[in-house]
Amino acid sequence: MREEGSELEMEKGFLKWKPVNLMKKILSLPMKKTKNDIGLRLDISYILVNLIVCSYPVNTYPKLLYRNSLDDLILFLTVYHGKGNFRIFNFRGEKEDSDYKDNDLIGIAAKYESKDFEIQELRSTLINDGKIPISPIDLETRTLVEEETNNVICERIGWLDHFPPPFELLEEIVDGIENYLSVSKNRVAVLHCRMGKGRSGMITVAYLMKYLQCPLGEARLIFMQARFKYGMTNGVTIPSQLRYLRYHEFFITHEKAAQEGISNEAVKFKFKFRLAKMTFLRPSSLITSESAIVTTKIQHYNDDRNALLTRKVVYSDIMAHECGGNMTFIFGRDYLTLENDCRIEFTLGTSKSKAASSIISWTSCASCWLNIYLETLMHIIKDDSSPDYFQVERLKRDEMLGTTINWQELDGFGELSTHGLKLFQALKLEWEII
Repeated sequence: MREEGSELEMEKGFLKWKPVNLMKKILSLPMKKTKNDIGLRLDISYILVNLIVCSYPVNTYPKLLYRNSLDDLILFLTVYHGKGNFRIFNFRGEKEDSDYKDNDLIGIAAKYESKDFEIQELRSTLINDGKIPISPIDLETRTLVEEETNNVICERIGWLDHFPPPFELLEEIVDGIENYLSVSKNRVAVLHCRMGKGRSGMITVAYLMKYLQCPLGEARLIFMQARFKYGMTNGVTIPSQLRYLRYHEFFITHEKAAQEGISNEAVKFKFKFRLAKMTFLRPSSLITSESAIVTTKIQHYNDDRNALLTRKVVYSDIMAHECGGNMTFIFGRDYLTLENDCRIEFTLGTSKSKAASSIISWTSCASCWLNIYLETLMHIIKDDSSPDYFQVERLKRDEMLGTTINWQELDGFGELSTHGLKLFQALKLEWEII
């Protein structure tokens, strides 16, 4: 049966010479890819021995020309980690016709199930040759693990690209990965979004912080060095994603009981605050002269986290001009209440024509995500260090609560740090608990 294992290896080995792999190599140039000994061209990176990050796998053309092959990924995981010992965590929220379906995963897994004996022979050969640096898997233990998990191959817990997930979901995902891995030392979690950078990077960094007790800066460095070639990228860089990692850092400094309390109170806090005031500090003369108009949209995710819902639109030409030159909008008493996680977006336009606004909108764009509950806690704890300070009823204050975000701390175009024309020096947002 050694020969049959070799045939499987040779069958995949010829892929090295296909021209299509040149496209894959170019597109994954920044990534530090883990090589394998069965001839598969895959963009995967081991962050830990049981934690893998990869780019999005597909199983249809034309994307098979330049993306990870889902079939090859399942084969790699089956050979190197064993049947029933891996789970894919899919963080993509956006939907496309070419996305792989659960039935695709089941079909591929079933195909390699039928070749189990050959795969085990190949696996044994690689282990004997020192090509797989883990011990052979106990088949009896593996069967018990499969029955226990009901053969779940993939968990889909996605949200939109370049954004952070809702904070509660961030904690749920990190704990879910640990719960899965802690059952057996043979298990491996495979994380992917689109490119295996922002969303997968956030979750990886948060996991390292919580379960390996790494400081935020060290966790970012571990991910960056394991996933990317030197000097190609700084890893997780989008300001809002970093803001949510700082929320996570604040959260995990609490004892476990307090963490559970904060999680429970966060649910109660939803729609229990209202935005009261928004101020542009030191706005650009382009806005103050009303040569152009800034459109501010206040948004949050829909239930599936694959689209944004706009709750309020504010135009700069209706904002009040204060004595110091700042521009302010005071929300009416209509109680604009929101989810804890909200997004504020700023785009530049003009009232002259839609065509002109469409063109001008590309000259400046900025946004930010905030979790108002966590922002409130981080403000309150400076004055109230009591054990139950996080309870919603204790958060009510006579004065407004708020935060200030500098223009440079806002998100730019996509994953780029640039925002285009600077619209104001800083944003000040104020809210009250109701």
